[in-house]
Amino acid sequence: MEEYWANLTDGEKMMFQRVCRRLLTSTFIVRDRDEENRKEYFFVARDADPVNTYFGYIGMQITVDRDTGVVMLRNGSDAGDVERLRLGHLMLRKQEALMLMVLWVIYQDRISSGRLSRAVIVTLPELRMEMEKYGVRGAIDKTGMTDILRRLSQYALLDTKGQVGDEDFTIRLYPSLLFCMDTDAFARFVSTMTERLKDEGGNGSGAEETEEIYEEDEETEENGHDDE
Repeated sequence: MEEYWANLTDGEKMMFQRVCRRLLTSTFIVRDRDEENRKEYFFVARDADPVNTYFGYIGMQITVDRDTGVVMLRNGSDAGDVERLRLGHLMLRKQEALMLMVLWVIYQDRISSGRLSRAVIVTLPELRMEMEKYGVRGAIDKTGMTDILRRLSQYALLDTKGQVGDEDFTIRLYPSLLFCMDTDAFARFVSTMTERLKDEGGNGSGAEETEEIYEEDEETEENGHDDE
């Protein structure tokens, strides 16, 4: 690692630091998000071993998915159960979990016949229609939706254009959504959330409760810790 670092130019050292900081704060680098992310993605994809070595010191590893153009930071496969770091987990409030559930389903449906790396654009009416299917439309108001989308954007899962409520408001979903958890784990999560909504009359009460979202290599549990 020392030899690798010594052979880097000043610009490459700065890029290495930027990549590591982004992964620690956002978990994902999405190639097609913007030019900055694109440069960082190709820096890692060209030679991922040094970045993996760096994160290996703290029990973590990165995965580069070239089909989707996503780099993700996750728990190391050799981490013990007790020592395992939980940076790969998102602790979400119930309303945030509901929104992620709906967006995940929309993304999966849209890419079923398209390219994995393609960004998906969702309008507000389309989002509300999908929320209606799960009986959660009334659970999240305009202010709550704005706050939730802003937080999910911090994890490079989506970006928004315009203000919630504007006629031209859109949400751009990224393939990083696919790596929040695997399909089976997410199906269990959807089932659990819909059952709770039925018990609560579909109003999304208990917004302060938290749900833990797992990456695909994690075992679904009931409780956890904040990852960021």
